[in-house]
Amino acid sequence: MLYSDLFAWALRRCAGNELPTAIEVLIEDSFSLSRSRFWIQKNQVIRDAKGVRRFRRRLRRLLAGEPLAYILREKEFFGHAFAVSPAVLVPRPETELLVEKALELLGGKAARVLDIGAGSGCIAISIALHAPVAVTALEKSRPALRVLKRNIERFKLLERVHPQAGDLFPPAGEPYEMIVANPPYLSRGDLRQAPRSVRFFEPAEALVAGAKGTEALERIIAGAPRQLAPGGRLLLEIGQGQRRSVSAFLKAAGLREVECVRDYAGIERVIVAQKDR
Repeated sequence: MLYSDLFAWALRRCAGNELPTAIEVLIEDSFSLSRSRFWIQKNQVIRDAKGVRRFRRRLRRLLAGEPLAYILREKEFFGHAFAVSPAVLVPRPETELLVEKALELLGGKAARVLDIGAGSGCIAISIALHAPVAVTALEKSRPALRVLKRNIERFKLLERVHPQAGDLFPPAGEPYEMIVANPPYLSRGDLRQAPRSVRFFEPAEALVAGAKGTEALERIIAGAPRQLAPGGRLLLEIGQGQRRSVSAFLKAAGLREVECVRDYAGIERVIVAQKDR
C-alpha cells in the first residue's frame, strides 16, 4: 500500500465528514514524517507495519469524535505546542485573544498575574513566555494540575509560573496587577447541544458552570476586587450572549468595564475590567 492509498482509504472511512487535514496530521505523526516528507513520500510503498497499526487505531478514535489534540496528546496555542489530556480543555483560537489583550495591557512591564482555572496552562505560560511576569496558576482538578505542571516544566518556567491547587482564589496574599480566566461558561443546556467531541470527550467540569452558564463568572467577579491591586485588571473569556449579565456582575462588584473584544466570528468573547486606583 502507498501512503496516498492509505490517505484515500481513510478519507472514504469518514462517511461524509470532512477531515482531510486531521487525517494527514495523523499519518505524519504515526509514521514520524514531517509535512514536506509526507508529500515527497506519498507515492512510495509503506514498509512500517507498526506505523500502519498505530494509524488505524488513531483513526478509529478520530472517527468516534475524539478531538485530534487528545489523540496526539498535544495542541498548538499561541505558537507553542502544549501537552494536553482529557483532563483539560483543548486550547482554542478564541482564547488566544485573551492572551493578546493581556500582553497588550501589560506592555512588557513586570507584574503579578493570577490565572484562575489554569487547565493545561496555555494562558499562564503564554503570558509568561512573552512578558516578565510572575504567574500563580490555580487549578482545582488534580489530573489537570499534573498536565499544568508538565507544561511548566516543558517551557522551563518553574521560577515564574507557580502551579497551585485550589478553586477560584488562593489564600490572601500580595495583590495581583492582573487576573485572567477562561472559566466554565456553558449551561447544562448548552452542553447538550455542543458537538460530540465536546460532549463526550472534554471535561464537563471545565465547561459547565451551572443552569445559567454564568455562575462561575459571577463568583470570579465578586471575589476579584479583594485580590486585585488598585488599578488592576480582570480579563475574562465569556460565552455568546453573556455580556449583559457580566456587565451587571462587574457593576455590582464595583469594577469598571473597560473593553469587550469580539472573536473571529464577531462574538463578544473577552471582557476587560479594572479596579479603581
